[in-house]
Amino acid sequence: SHGTRCAGEVAAARDNGVCGVGIAYGSRVAGIRMLDQPYMTDLIEANSMAHEPHLIDIYSASWGPTDDGATVDGPRNATMRAIVRGVNQGRGGRGSIYVWASGDGGEE
Repeated sequence: SHGTRCAGEVAAARDNGVCGVGIAYGSRVAGIRMLDQPYMTDLIEANSMAHEPHLIDIYSASWGPTDDGATVDGPRNATMRAIVRGVNQGRGGRGSIYVWASGDGGEE
């Protein structure tokens, strides 16, 4: 799936016989299911961005707003608070790392 491929860009092992290495090779990947809901809420997104901050160092967010090259959107209040808390307190005080896919919207 798309999320698995995005996580691979973070955690792909070095010297794996395939061209490429993750930016945090040697790390482990865990999946957080949030897009299987009938609709997205600020609370669902915030809980995902704040899940197990003592165990998760890097959050790879492979979702976003409509990818049409014109829509601009961002985190709502609860999600932004969760991210700020992670940046300030995650990874034992070193700050959680958040990575977002950029998309390629626009004309095909």
